[in-house]
Formats: sequence, C-alpha cells, structure tokens
Amino acid sequence: MALLTALGACSDPDQRSEHSAAAPPLPEGTPYASELVLPFDTYKWTARETWLHDRARRVLTERCLEGRDVSLDFPDTGPEPPDSYDNSRRYGVADDRAVARSGYHLPERWEGGQGDSASTGWGEALSAQEEAALYGTDLSPGCYRHADSLLARDVPKADLSWFADQSAETLEKTENVPAVTQARKRWESCMNQAGHPYAHPSAAIGDPRWNLDSSTITEREKKTARTDVRCKQSSGLLSEWHAAEAAMQRQVIARNTETFHALSSHKRALLKNVLSVLNGPESTA
Repeated sequence: MALLTALGACSDPDQRSEHSAAAPPLPEGTPYASELVLPFDTYKWTARETWLHDRARRVLTERCLEGRDVSLDFPDTGPEPPDSYDNSRRYGVADDRAVARSGYHLPERWEGGQGDSASTGWGEALSAQEEAALYGTDLSPGCYRHADSLLARDVPKADLSWFADQSAETLEKTENVPAVTQARKRWESCMNQAGHPYAHPSAAIGDPRWNLDSSTITEREKKTARTDVRCKQSSGLLSEWHAAEAAMQRQVIARNTETFHALSSHKRALLKNVLSVLNGPESTA
C-alpha cells in the first residue's frame, strides 16, 4: 500500500514504549529529507512558486471584487517559503528536525499556502453577497474564476491529470521493487527492536493514538516519529525507495518527451503570467 493513498490501520498498541530502545543514530552517507529530489519535481510547483501564484490570484481577485463594490480582508499568506519542492513526507515522515517538533502531525510549513484562503475557517464568515462575488452564481462567474482565467491567458494546455497519475504510480510501483521490500523489512525490524511493532510506515502515521486532527502532539508521538525516521535511514528504506522511484520517473520522462515538454511549457507560461501580475502595472487585470 503506497503512502500516497489513505493511511492504513495501526498495529497493536505498543506496550513497551516506556522501556524501548533509543532511536538508532543516523549513519553516514544516508540521504536527508532535503535531498529527496525526484525528476518529476522540475515539472511541479515549488513552495515559493505556489506562494507567488496564490499572491497573484489574490491581487486579481481583489481587483475584481473592487469592481463589484465588495471589500474583503484576506488572511495573510505568510512569509516567502523556500524555492524547492518538498518530498519530505513522500515515503512517510523523513525529516528528523520536523518530527522532533511535530511528530506525525503536519509541520506548520505544510499548513496554509495550499489553494485559496477560502479553504480555511475564514470562508465560513462570508456573507451571501461576498460568497457570490467570490464563487459566482449560476448566472455570473465569481472573481476567483475571473482571476484564474486571467492567469491562464495564453498558457498552453498540458495533461496535468495524467501527470498526477504518473506521480502516484511511480510511488506505488516502486514500493514493490525487491530492494525496497527488503529495506522495508529491515525498517520493520528496527522499529520492533525499539518497541514499535508496525508492519508498514503508513501504520505508524495512522496510529489513532496520535489523533492527527487534534493540535495536541505528545512526547510519545515525537519519540516514535524520530525512531521511525532514523529506522528509515539505518535500514536504507529512504535511499532505496528514492533511488528506485527516481529511476522509474526518468524512464517515464524518456518515453513521453512531448508530454513533458508540454508540462514544462505550461508551467513556464503560467509562472510568467503570475510574475507579470505581481510586478506589472494595474492594467494587467
């Protein structure tokens, strides 16, 4: 079962956690989360690019709302994030520093900045007029759609759904590569020795004891997650799975050069429009 899919059920509760072995040290030469770069990443949006896109979309949306005599105070988009794509949770938790703070919970950098601000509680306070202006009605499109249409102007088409499917498939297929399967067994053994009898990394994340919907992060969760990361390192699970997926993604790119060229052109043109909105005159809209 791939980690991209729904999390699996947890194993039996750990009865030995208070006396479990310490997490194994990180061996020399193993990859850290920041080094888990994949060939497909070039065609995806980095955290900074997504942040810029959201800001440009907001600029265009606010201009549209002004034309409809609607004024809204949007939530802060937060500080500018790094210009990189984050794979640190692609194979389960993999960032030792992040789990030391957040355990299996999503780190703060993963919260927000994903999609528009209406996905938060902010949107629940909108009046009927404001909601209609943003989202539109059966008779009139909303300002979000207006902003999206402006950003998509002269942007060539690309098969984004196919690309998303390929990204999911390379993760799922490489999980069953013999080297990855063997490394996962070593990870399981390492976790068992530390008092955490999980059969799969998704079971560790999915343990209901962590209550990921709550803001509470226990020390037990943090300790287990740190052991998880270090067992991934010492077992070679991170390096083996990453290497297998990187090889498969390179093969997919080589077999579909025209499709990936279209993906690159699409991203480049859309990003150009984003920067034009952020750096250009008011007449952009």
